[in-house]
Amino acid sequence: MDPIRRAKADALRAAKRLPYAARFERTHTLAQGTAAKDGAVLRVAGRVMLWRDMGKMTFATLQDETGRLQLAFKQDQLGDEYALAIDTVDLGDFLGVEGERFVTQKGEPTVLVHSWSMLSKALRPLPEKWHGIADQETAWRQRYLDLVSNRETLERFQFRSRFVQMLREYYWKHGFTEVETPVLVNAASGALAAPFQTHHDAYDLDVFLRIAPETFLKECLVGGFDRVFEVARCFRNEGLDPSHLQDFTMVEHYASYWDYQDNMRFTEEMLSSIVRELKGTTKISIPDREGNLVEVDFAPPWPRLTIRDAIKNACGIDIAEAATADALRAAMQKAKVKLEVPVEKLGRGNLIDQLYKKVSRPSIVQPTFLTQHPVDLSPLARLNDDDPTITDRFQLVVGGWEVVNAYSELVDPVDQAERFERQSGAKSGGDNDAHGKDDEYVKALAHGCPPCSGWGMGIDRIVALLTQQQNLRDVVLFPLMKPQEQSAKHASTPEQPVPQKALSAPDSSHLLQHAQYGHLLPAAHGLLEAHVDQTKAHLIATGAAMESLAARFGGDPQTWKVAGMLHDLDWDHLDKDYKKHCGEPLEKLLATIDAPAELLGDIRAHYQALYGAEYPLDTMLRKCLYCVDELTGFIIAVALVRPSKQLFDLEVKSVKKKLKDKGFAAQVDRSQIGACEELLQIPLDEFIGIVLDAMKPVAKDLGL
Repeated sequence: MDPIRRAKADALRAAKRLPYAARFERTHTLAQGTAAKDGAVLRVAGRVMLWRDMGKMTFATLQDETGRLQLAFKQDQLGDEYALAIDTVDLGDFLGVEGERFVTQKGEPTVLVHSWSMLSKALRPLPEKWHGIADQETAWRQRYLDLVSNRETLERFQFRSRFVQMLREYYWKHGFTEVETPVLVNAASGALAAPFQTHHDAYDLDVFLRIAPETFLKECLVGGFDRVFEVARCFRNEGLDPSHLQDFTMVEHYASYWDYQDNMRFTEEMLSSIVRELKGTTKISIPDREGNLVEVDFAPPWPRLTIRDAIKNACGIDIAEAATADALRAAMQKAKVKLEVPVEKLGRGNLIDQLYKKVSRPSIVQPTFLTQHPVDLSPLARLNDDDPTITDRFQLVVGGWEVVNAYSELVDPVDQAERFERQSGAKSGGDNDAHGKDDEYVKALAHGCPPCSGWGMGIDRIVALLTQQQNLRDVVLFPLMKPQEQSAKHASTPEQPVPQKALSAPDSSHLLQHAQYGHLLPAAHGLLEAHVDQTKAHLIATGAAMESLAARFGGDPQTWKVAGMLHDLDWDHLDKDYKKHCGEPLEKLLATIDAPAELLGDIRAHYQALYGAEYPLDTMLRKCLYCVDELTGFIIAVALVRPSKQLFDLEVKSVKKKLKDKGFAAQVDRSQIGACEELLQIPLDEFIGIVLDAMKPVAKDLGL
């Protein structure tokens, strides 16, 4: 926790103001306050995201789930309360205010604050200007910071909630009853997968986390339910990759008197209806497995393709001609198809499954039904009446991902018991993913189960596709991660520098730097390697951008590059005190390479919040460094939220679009980027283009 912030909390207590309130009665959310009429008296609350001290007047921006709203604190309005706010409020704090709504000369809806209350004092700063919002692992480990910093993330999880809500409503409208079934089970059944095992102390019994709720839901039909569904957490102790999580959410449903054809029609109607309602159209763009956005159409009917044809078309292997696992392995060897998993102990069913996933599924992008799965791949599915070697089953594949698995259910208890025996034999032979026995389920079937069709869909996968995400962790609020050692440098991030006051008038003269120090470039690389960790990508990107800007404005490219590479050299080691930035520690580091005073001055000039008076923006180097500082980090953040997570396909228009989205990368000062038009006398489009083109050749060094 930041000792400076803790001292501010103590100052509030000393002023008889609680730093942590019990409640605050709002009259409006921030979105409602934005839409209110001028003159309306509002009571609003939210987190402080921007704070601009202008002397006798201070502007702040609050954020809540609904949006943002600007506040205006005036000294003559608040008296002593104004000074208290200036002394104690930080970015990240929760404030409640009462005031009058008005619109500024720039057209910004604003609340003139009549009174304010600290609702919750933040003792740690919000993410530093790029890393907390752009680093993917941080976003997963500390999702709350990702939600605060990236409006797009919050909206993605709001979308997920609406999707599940609409899914439930669709089921209810079509006669389905929602049920809950056990997570701890005696037999790991319901799907082909390796289970998680745990111990039940009270029963002194080893039990499993359910792989799927299938058998219990079918037992509901045995008991008399007509149609049931469950939104279920499921667990599979198998491989982890962008399209697989070991604990995930799926929805399963079962309908009496349906077959798999009925279920295919229901699937088309349900998903196309939900997509149309959520997106306004059935034609949407999703990422393929290479990360490229492609247009798909969810309007029915969807294509049908047999598993046999899908594999044969992809690699020439006809699974119907390979009646055993050994025969299929031989066919794969002849066709020179190698799987990423050991194949020696896999049964024929799992071999077919792995082969299909390798050669066929990645290329299926449009919503497509895969049908006619072999019986040894589908131990719970009903045999086809005309061909007993296949089952009445289908899978829905979209964008190379399996989204739905469904079939006409096997309700013959004798057939089911025999299939369990064969699967149990395969498991004993070393196939860990083979299905185990479930005697209680067979007993239930023996009491009579109506003909039915069952269906399961991965919620994480369909939401990832609809929100253009390539990794399922990006649609799971708090994904399971390996424990991370806590260290000082990861415990928190330095505070965002306070925004600067008004810039000096634009200077159209293209003054160059006072001195050249390009000979320090090798030493600058050495300082980066020795002293920089979290901000390394930002410094490399800024160095490359400054080198290009030097060419544009007639400066010395290597001198400008050195300034860009070293301008935030001390940022990782500020111990959360932004006021030390560009101070004595940086001066000592630069002294180790005999840097001239001009280099320190040029670096300090980019930090106008503290050094503007002593080091004005009076050269083109300083102006460019000031403007580009925020832009390079912003471009990295934009690249990391794109499907490809790379720079090669990023365009100027995409960066500009994100700049307009004030909820994205909220800590980035957009006015500092936009100052290029006044300070550099070049359009914003041209400025972004120069910087983006400069960053692409060093993309590998940036991890992009």
